[in-house]
Amino acid sequence: MSAMSEHPSLQMHVTPDQRDRAEDWLKDAYAEGRISESEFDTRIGQVIGADNRKELNEAFYGLVHVPAPSQAVGVHPAYQRAIRPESRDQAGRAVGAVAHLSGLPFPLVGPGLVYALSSPGSYARREAAKAFNFTVVALLGLIAGVVLANVTGAEIFDILTGLIFVGSIVLTIVGGAKAAQGENWKNPVRKVAKLQVLSEK
Repeated sequence: MSAMSEHPSLQMHVTPDQRDRAEDWLKDAYAEGRISESEFDTRIGQVIGADNRKELNEAFYGLVHVPAPSQAVGVHPAYQRAIRPESRDQAGRAVGAVAHLSGLPFPLVGPGLVYALSSPGSYARREAAKAFNFTVVALLGLIAGVVLANVTGAEIFDILTGLIFVGSIVLTIVGGAKAAQGENWKNPVRKVAKLQVLSEK
């Protein structure tokens, strides 16, 4: 498209929100292995240096198919909202809640599956990591309690194992409820037990 026939919107200044979404899109593409490190550096540099929509579009040429009408008006899918923010937030909270609650019928497998299927850096993935890590700690506590109860024969360890079991169920449900509300809740057990198998960032 020549400069004479370009749509005026292509010369509109890039907003901070558009630039942030473009950077996030490229970070996801790099994390998923769709672009190399050198290509990521080049494209992210174009995004940071872009003053208008036309220049921002250039950071995605050859990487994303953009329909002709979108090219004409500078509406690029990589930095425009595909869905309303509130809808995306609600979906993320729901998946985060599922990640926690799935740990009840499917310990480790449920939260681990949600983690694997969620986008890096997303709310759902962070909550899935929290749920997975808590489940690991709870299972280790239960195993330790059972072993000590069998080895020592002391009734106190039977009681302790029961408390760990009930506590893990209660805290899992609380975690699911907090995730559904969109809260960045910190499980009190995880404040003491720092074991972290999956990154919670």
